[in-house]
Amino acid sequence: MDKNGLFDLCVYIAASAEGLKDEPKDYGPLRLLEVLARLAELTAAEYGDSFLKEIAEEVNGNQDLVMTDRKAFYHFLEQLVIKFAKEAKRRDNTRKKEIPGGHP
Repeated sequence: MDKNGLFDLCVYIAASAEGLKDEPKDYGPLRLLEVLARLAELTAAEYGDSFLKEIAEEVNGNQDLVMTDRKAFYHFLEQLVIKFAKEAKRRDNTRKKEIPGGHP
């Protein structure tokens, strides 16, 4: 994603925030997933982050569930948060090992 792509993402976020006041409840999580997918794709491309590349692919493949199977959509969101929590813990442990004494 280049500078224009980042600008477009900012436009999307602003328009989404304004539009959510009149949209159905399920659109909020859907719009946030769109932002997540775009940022994950950017990070994966710029920094070679394979975890975020996988996340972007999963989000892109599952965000339409909100229209067809709400229960599956919300289950996907729960599993997504669990994946992020596990990865955050793994990365935190990795960072601690990189610092002498294991403390920041």
